[in-house]
Amino acid sequence: MENYIAFDTIKSLALKAGFQDCGAIEIKKFDISFLKNWIDRGYNADMQYLERYIDIRENPSLLLENSKSLISFIVSYNIELPDNKDDNMLKFASYSLFNDYHKAIKQALYELIHCIQDIYPNFKAVAFVDSAPILEKVITKEAGLGWIGKNSLLINKTFGSKILIGEIITNFSTDYSNELEKDLCEDCNNCINSCPNKSIQKDCTINSNLCNSYQTIENKNNIPENINLKNYIFGCDICINSCPWNSKTKIKESKILSLNSKTIELLERINDNQIEKSLFNQAKKNSPLERIKFDKLLSNIEKAKTNTANSNL
Repeated sequence: MENYIAFDTIKSLALKAGFQDCGAIEIKKFDISFLKNWIDRGYNADMQYLERYIDIRENPSLLLENSKSLISFIVSYNIELPDNKDDNMLKFASYSLFNDYHKAIKQALYELIHCIQDIYPNFKAVAFVDSAPILEKVITKEAGLGWIGKNSLLINKTFGSKILIGEIITNFSTDYSNELEKDLCEDCNNCINSCPNKSIQKDCTINSNLCNSYQTIENKNNIPENINLKNYIFGCDICINSCPWNSKTKIKESKILSLNSKTIELLERINDNQIEKSLFNQAKKNSPLERIKFDKLLSNIEKAKTNTANSNL
């Protein structure tokens, strides 16, 4: 068969490269009515970039000529991390304690593509990690790698929701999964009940205006008075940590992700009231912290401390 690769070949190479799992679907158009409805409700807050490239979100084949397949790969970061369970400590979301996952996963994807091209020289592919207007979680769900939880995150039965997604679009067909993972959240509402600002909606969407991750990263203005950061100053793990699926199997280490020692040191210094801009600049060089400026971090710290002080009144 012309331009065909067995999925077993892809998966074998992906596991060797350090991905936890992968799945493939045939290229197609997607129903994006849910996204339009979410935007119409204003739940994207000031993230206006989510309103652009609607045509590509609906039809990802526009990203690569003669595209045949979308292949999703998951990377678990459900690893034992430095203890940050003390409620009095200021915290970063756990994914941000690693080197920038965008770069690490994309590098791993292109190394995988090159391995495939050694076998199939006509194999063409483009890799994406939060860098293209595609429905990553929807695609990964349809590839059989999990279900969408009530907090809108993809949940994998083995690795929980502490997973990151990378995808490639390719001109090769493969074997496609026709089995969707059953939604196993059932009557559990832990994530909904855990959110301090009630950002999780009944239809499994997030009102970003009420989400700590949006407020500490994307929001360039002052954080509203009604938002309680619960000591998170970059991102948030509250709903993720409440999910029972994340207490399941943990991985011992990752071939793709590595902890960022400067970020961990920065957080320790912050909790010792010794924050320095020079250390922040070092930590953000290969870190998700690249997404914020030093003044924003200081503002987040002040807001979190105010929340704590008010809760003790």
